Amino acid sequence: MRLPSIVHLDLGLELRGGQRQVLLLGSWLAAEGLPVAVGVPRAAPLVDALAAAGVPVVLLPSRRGLDPRNVLLLARRLPPKAILHTHEARAASLGAVVRLLRPDVRLVHTRRVSYPLGRGWSRWKYARADAVVAVGADVARVVEDSGVPVAAVIPSAIPVAEYPPRTGWHGGRIGIIGALTPQKGHEILLEAVRGLDASVELWVVGEGPLRERLMQRAHALGIAHRVHWKGWVPAAQVLPQLDAVAVPSPHGEGSSGVIKEAWACGVPVVCSDLPANVELVEAGVCGMVAPVGDAQALARALHDVLHDHSLAARLVEGGRARVTAYDVPVMGAAYLRHYGALGYCV
Repeated sequence: MRLPSIVHLDLGLELRGGQRQVLLLGSWLAAEGLPVAVGVPRAAPLVDALAAAGVPVVLLPSRRGLDPRNVLLLARRLPPKAILHTHEARAASLGAVVRLLRPDVRLVHTRRVSYPLGRGWSRWKYARADAVVAVGADVARVVEDSGVPVAAVIPSAIPVAEYPPRTGWHGGRIGIIGALTPQKGHEILLEAVRGLDASVELWVVGEGPLRERLMQRAHALGIAHRVHWKGWVPAAQVLPQLDAVAVPSPHGEGSSGVIKEAWACGVPVVCSDLPANVELVEAGVCGMVAPVGDAQALARALHDVLHDHSLAARLVEGGRARVTAYDVPVMGAAYLRHYGALGYCV
């Protein structure tokens, strides 16, 4: 049986930001009536999410990008001149090998993180694509510094209409939303919270390998009673209950979904000055910005947002004015134009 002529690949066994982008893009393309499917490992949580959204799924035998079973399945079943669009590193490996066997297939890689490409295979597989798309200008710069040209910058998106408005003042409640991993900057935020009023509480939303270490750090800082570990909860359920969102990332961000989600809910944003963040956030207009790793500056910015309600209101309005540019149809249409530039006929 032939596959559809647009096949997306994600070999992750998690359901994080990148996988959610695949779900959003695949759902939008399917709703537009386009012949699309998403290739994922059998054990991936994306399987059920895609099925619930009505997106056809290609079940891959393995999550290993170079597994011959994955390669042969795609090489044999992709129709002539299909679009094969990968969304993470293992999928990029799989796509590059399939392209060797099927040179007629148009290969697109989306790069979502601002880490340099490794030498050898890592660069080779991205260079094999007809087009590399970056989710932000900083990601594009890093990829091009590695010697691989970037064809387009297409930011990640959110379904703007699905985010309810903030429900009012909650006494100074800050939230951080994301995997409990080093690139999210939880430790610097814990230090910042120690410097804030004792009435301020922190909601930590997400799961990950740093949970125990972060809990121990909160105890050591004397703020454990002010930190609430929420586990994984959909952002749309949490954001309306917050008075500010912190995005203190020290590295690795591509195009923060949390910033856009906070804008959609009308929650003020305080972020680090990581280049990927300041691509989105204009300081004092749609968020506050603190230097990467500076807990005192982060605390001052959070204090200002929590205590100056006119400032917070201006930041909320600034975010609302910008978030529509990151809605799913905007992203979907950009990718369709890009497919067309590669000769794909919609």
